[in-house]
Amino acid sequence: MTFFKKIGPAPIFAWLLLLVVSCFYAVTAIRFPMLFIWATYEDLFGEWMQVWCIVFTLVLSVRLASTRWRFRWFFALLSLACFYVAMEEISWGQRLIGFSSPEYFKANNLQNETNIHNFLTGPYGTTLKATLSYGLGAALAIYGLVYPLLLRLRVRAAGAIERLGLAAPPLYLWPYFLIAAYLETGPFRFNEGEIAELLVGIALMFTAVHYRAVRRAATQPNGHGQDPSDSDSNLVGIPTGRPALHMVIAMVMVLVLAAGTTIAVCSSPAGKNRINRRVYRGMEKFAGRYIRFEQYEAAAGLYHLALKRSPDKVSLVRRLATCYQGMGDEKRFGELLQKSLELDMARLEVKPKSTTTHRSLARTYRLMGNSETADELLRIAEKIGKRRLKKNRNSASAAYSLGKTYAMQERHGEALKSLSRAYKLNPTSRSYRKAYYRAKKKVPQD
Repeated sequence: MTFFKKIGPAPIFAWLLLLVVSCFYAVTAIRFPMLFIWATYEDLFGEWMQVWCIVFTLVLSVRLASTRWRFRWFFALLSLACFYVAMEEISWGQRLIGFSSPEYFKANNLQNETNIHNFLTGPYGTTLKATLSYGLGAALAIYGLVYPLLLRLRVRAAGAIERLGLAAPPLYLWPYFLIAAYLETGPFRFNEGEIAELLVGIALMFTAVHYRAVRRAATQPNGHGQDPSDSDSNLVGIPTGRPALHMVIAMVMVLVLAAGTTIAVCSSPAGKNRINRRVYRGMEKFAGRYIRFEQYEAAAGLYHLALKRSPDKVSLVRRLATCYQGMGDEKRFGELLQKSLELDMARLEVKPKSTTTHRSLARTYRLMGNSETADELLRIAEKIGKRRLKKNRNSASAAYSLGKTYAMQERHGEALKSLSRAYKLNPTSRSYRKAYYRAKKKVPQD
C-alpha cells in the first residue's frame, strides 16, 4: 500500500489505462477482426477517440496559454497544433458534411480528401511516408522519454531548454510515447499507426491535465505562492495537484463523446452508406493482412462477411479459396476455385474482350497450378490491351489495363511505363495512383 501511495494515483491510472488499451487492441486484432476495424478506421469509434482527446487537449491548452507563466507560449503553440490536427482528422469537416473535394485535392491528395497531411502520406507506402514515420517516431521518443528523463536527472542542457519554455510531459507517461513511437514506424502493417495516434492523443491530454493541476495547486492559498516553473519535481515527477480524478473524468468523456459521434455519423443515410463502404473495404484489406500472418481462419471469416455483400465477386471467392488451402482444406479450396472459373467464364461469354476477366482467369489457373493456360490468357489480354490503346492513345483506362497485364507478367518496367501514363492522364483516380506507386517500388531507381 505504501508503494502505491508513493507512486500516486495519476501514474497508476495512466498505466492501467495503457494496459487496458494495449490488451484491447491486441485481443481484437487476434480474435475479433471486425471490432478491430471499428476501433481503427476513419469515422469510426477509434478515430473519434483520437479527435476528442485532441479537442480536450486544445481546450486545456488554451486555458493554460491564457495565464502568465513560463509555458504559456508552449501551450499556445500546442493549442494551434491541436486545432490543426483535429481539423485534419475530420478533413476539415468533409467527412461530417460530405462535400466533394476540390479538383486540386483530387489530383494531388493521396486519399482524394480535403486535408493537407495526405499530400505527404497515404494508404500505401512511399519513401517520403517512411521517412516521416521514422522521424515522427524519433521525435515522440525524444520528447516523451529522453527529455523528461534528462530533466529528472537535472542535466543542464535539458534544464536550459525547460527554462526557455518547453514543457515536458510527466515522466510516468513515457510508455505512451515510446509505444506510439514504435507503432508509428508500422512494424506490423496492421493499421497500428491509428493506435499510435490514439496513445499520443491520450498522453497529450493527460499532460495538459497535469499542468492544469500543477498550475492550480501553485495558485492556491496553501500552495506557498510557488510558481510551478520553479520546481522540476512539479513538472516531471508526481503531480502536486493530484490530477488523477480529472484524468478519469476526461477519459470517460472521451469514450462517451466518441461513441455518440460514431452513432450520430452512422444514423444518417449518407453517413451509414459511407461507413458501410469503408468497413467493407476494411474487411478485404484486413483479410489480406491476416493471410500475411497465416491467420487463415480470421481471414476466412472476413471474406465470408464480405461475400454476403458481394456474393459474385470473383476476387473474394479466390482469396477465400487460398484461406482454405492455408487451413489444409483442399476440397473446399478446389470447390471455390471451380466457382471462380464458372463466374469468370460466364462474364467472358458476355464480354469476350474483357482484359479484366482474362487476368482474373489467369490468377485462378495459377492457383490451380496450370501456368500454361494462365500465361496464354495473359498474352490474349496483352493483345487486346495493345489494340485498345492503339485506337485511343489518350485513354487512361486502356493504359491502366495494359499496365496491370504487364505487372502480372512480371514485366515491371513496361508496367510502370503504362501505369505512369494512366496516372498522368487521370491524376484524380486513386486506383491509378495506387497502381503507379506499387509498380514504382518494383523498378530499381537510378
